Amino acid sequence: MIKFHKKIIAAFFIIYFGIVSAVAAQNKKNNKFLNKLHFGIEVQWYPAGWLIGPSVMYSYRPNHVFFTKLGVNIADRHNWSGLNDNEEGIGYGISLGYRYLFTTKPGTFFIGTRGELYNTIIDWKNDIGLINQTNGSTRIIVYQPSIEIGYLIKTRNKKWSAVVSAGVGAEINIITTGKPVGQGGMYLASIAAYRTLN
Repeated sequence: MIKFHKKIIAAFFIIYFGIVSAVAAQNKKNNKFLNKLHFGIEVQWYPAGWLIGPSVMYSYRPNHVFFTKLGVNIADRHNWSGLNDNEEGIGYGISLGYRYLFTTKPGTFFIGTRGELYNTIIDWKNDIGLINQTNGSTRIIVYQPSIEIGYLIKTRNKKWSAVVSAGVGAEINIITTGKPVGQGGMYLASIAAYRTLN
């Protein structure tokens, strides 16, 4: 199972960087739309896991930024849900968000919001180590809305940029197939690096 997920994650990144290469080739034509795109990687941490994946940021106007991410959700919820003695899993999904930049300077604070949707399989265990131990898997579609505050900084030539942020949100199991598993409030910290193709 672990090897299977590694192959999916590897394919995930190969496809992403293939798309980036294709866009870079097109960008030689000095397309104004493409010049506003920033390609990179985002890593988010929350108490029950990690959300990692390639990300694209679009500078719509000087103070308005939209972004998206194709993510891998690596979850380790321990026994925090109160529903099972241990919950671990992995999921794949997409994130869409918006950020308002307070200034147009190379370094600026921002506020933002995002929504993330993940198709996740959670492996759960109960009565671990006992003769009546039980285990199984539950498939969930998880919606994760959140708000954030952070800081964006760009290099002098504006080709590279970095984002650090922190936020609060919730995990909401909108579809559950199998035994109920955890959901609820969470806080997040994230870091991302981007580069333009012009």
